[in-house]
Amino acid sequence: MQIDPAALSRTDSSSTAITSSKSTVPTAPATQKSTKALISVPRLDLEPIYTELKAAIGENWAEYKEATALFLLGQLNQSELSSRLDHIICADHKTEHLHNNFICAIIGNLTRDLPDHGVASWVSANDKPSVVSKPTSGDAAEQRLKTEVMQLPPRDRRRIKAIPERDPNENAPNELEEYNLAKQIKLPSQVPASAGGLNKTNWELEIRKRYAQPLASETGEFPDAESIHARMVPICYEESIVSGASLPCAEFMAIATETFVKEVLSVVFSRTRSNGPSGTINGMMMRRYRQQLEREELAFTRGEIVKDSATGLLPVEAKEASTRKPLGVRDLRLSLELGGGVLSHMPLLVDQIMGGYLDDELETDKQDRIDDVVEITLDDTTPNNFADEMEVEDREPDWEGGTIADREQLGALLDECLSMAS
Repeated sequence: MQIDPAALSRTDSSSTAITSSKSTVPTAPATQKSTKALISVPRLDLEPIYTELKAAIGENWAEYKEATALFLLGQLNQSELSSRLDHIICADHKTEHLHNNFICAIIGNLTRDLPDHGVASWVSANDKPSVVSKPTSGDAAEQRLKTEVMQLPPRDRRRIKAIPERDPNENAPNELEEYNLAKQIKLPSQVPASAGGLNKTNWELEIRKRYAQPLASETGEFPDAESIHARMVPICYEESIVSGASLPCAEFMAIATETFVKEVLSVVFSRTRSNGPSGTINGMMMRRYRQQLEREELAFTRGEIVKDSATGLLPVEAKEASTRKPLGVRDLRLSLELGGGVLSHMPLLVDQIMGGYLDDELETDKQDRIDDVVEITLDDTTPNNFADEMEVEDREPDWEGGTIADREQLGALLDECLSMAS
């Protein structure tokens, strides 16, 4: 059986059937949706309230405007707003009433018609924002960005294009990883020969100069401005700061280093030394030394004695200085134990001083070990002609830390335990 496709597309019979059936059913009137017109609610006029409130507040208007704006933006709560504005608006009932009307009018305008674009004409020039951002279309912003990118040098454009886009599904990089990558030395790009053959400074060679400079601990000399400058320049190259260190900067660093060392030495001397020269700050003196120093100062005033021409010290001061020992690790440790305000910002140095060997302690320890080894060797090499090979040592084993009374008490205790078991 074949079906004519044309018969399926005919609509005369079906349409008549539908119309005939519709004719028997009473038609109801079509209900149209009633569209309710939007009611325009005019905005409240803030100009008279604004003018009266500004005149009432006076010179505190800037502080009032800032606090009110932060409160309306949600950055201040009620108590914080009160702490800022109570001394301004609560001084007069009229000012407080104008403030309440102004805030209520601002909140009431939120449910009314939208305001006109821009700042109101009656707002003073001091209250207007300095920069009003204009909405920029996507095409204009894209064209401006394209123009700015095309103004960059070709090398910078290639560098920007070489930056890979971050995968949104990928986790954010670790901060330690970013810091490690930022500390890596990056060699500058070489300029091609077609550009004239001029290459940038080889940063790697400049950085290596830092490690070629001798340290002050190696030379035994206090660093001067020239040596500090020679070390600062490679550090600047390593941190990608070209020409970042000048000679005045090195001179300032030399002065700061000298001042720091002097402060540390003065604190250590004041905490670990006594019987210093006259005029020493925070110096501790023995009574006998102080009395002798006073007598010699009076004798020097009368012209009976003279000071040392080389050092400018009195005889008692020169004698005390000749017997005074130089500073050592023991003095540094003592000064840190008395107070940690000397090198508290250098924890590595403090740990090295507190946990290191004292003066001659390491050499003494090594010498004791050598003496023990020599003594053991001599005991082993000495022949013992009186010892029998089959002799059995009947000596009781030593109880380390115990005496004869302790051994007897322990033996009695064991006897009591055995007697109880039997």
